[in-house]
Amino acid sequence: MGAVLFGQTGANPQWDAIMEAGHWKRLRQMTEEKLKANPNDAAARLWMSKIKSSFGDHYGALLEAERAVALDSGNPGAQAQLAEASAFLADRTGPIAALGHVRRMKKALDAALAINPNNLDALLVQMMFSWKAPGIAGGDKKKAVKVADQIVATLPVWGNLAHARLLQDSGDDAAIERWLLGAVKADPKFYRARISLARFYCCTAKGKKLDKAEAAALEAIRMDPAAAAGYEALAYVYAAGQRFGDLEALLGRAAKAVPDDFAPYYFAANGLVDVGRDFRRAEQYLNHYLSGNPEGRQPTHAQTRMLLASLYTKEGRKADAVRELTIAIRLQPDFEAAKAELKRIKAG
Repeated sequence: MGAVLFGQTGANPQWDAIMEAGHWKRLRQMTEEKLKANPNDAAARLWMSKIKSSFGDHYGALLEAERAVALDSGNPGAQAQLAEASAFLADRTGPIAALGHVRRMKKALDAALAINPNNLDALLVQMMFSWKAPGIAGGDKKKAVKVADQIVATLPVWGNLAHARLLQDSGDDAAIERWLLGAVKADPKFYRARISLARFYCCTAKGKKLDKAEAAALEAIRMDPAAAAGYEALAYVYAAGQRFGDLEALLGRAAKAVPDDFAPYYFAANGLVDVGRDFRRAEQYLNHYLSGNPEGRQPTHAQTRMLLASLYTKEGRKADAVRELTIAIRLQPDFEAAKAELKRIKAG
């Protein structure tokens, strides 16, 4: 039920820009330094909650959000972050625990919106909860669309992205593309809008449009050559298109531009696995990705092991696939997709 669309705090544009570029490791170091100097820095606690969430530590994110609210209850961003952390946990716990998380989420949302009815993070959480929750828990898809419309009225680029997010599982690629193009038109300089369009064309649309993905990814790299996301999308495009000369040159460029983020290698491997070509190259890329620590909001090592298992399954290497899935589950005990795949392979 979480928003899955981190907004911006607005209080520190420089830090917001670092977040937009996907540099969560750097933000973590900066925030840790601030908290070392002052453990009661409410803004730093808020950032630490976002950072912990980006690395999958949702309980840690909740604790930090609670601290931020305790230190500055009048900050709508802190209340919204508490709502988001609660929403994430409501998605990942049993029914009884989820009720408690939902109650806390609603209380924090009410507080955030009472302070600022147009707080972006609060509206995104409200929108996604309304969209995904069952009616008995307060879900209402019509309300979710109205919230997205409200965001369009105040922050058009984010409102267009919000509408696209609501439709991402609908299969209505034409509508999703319209909203994403609307986001780019609303703010051509907003990196997230451009990269969202590139990812749609390369990786989530039913009929992939690699030429359009390439154009959007190249523009994203031009806008911010120190952000990994443009290289990721372009790596997928080059891999899926078997453009290995371009791919190797791109990976070398990405390694220099973003040395602490190996994600372009993961996405290159994903492209090769998707088209069923050059599995040895894909295996090499995935092992390279596993040699480093993932950046925030990037594929985890558990997810990487599952992609390796998919590769081995396509090659008929059942024992290797079982090994990788077993490791994935050990790394992430609640990885239900890996459990289901392991069960399927063993049964076959």
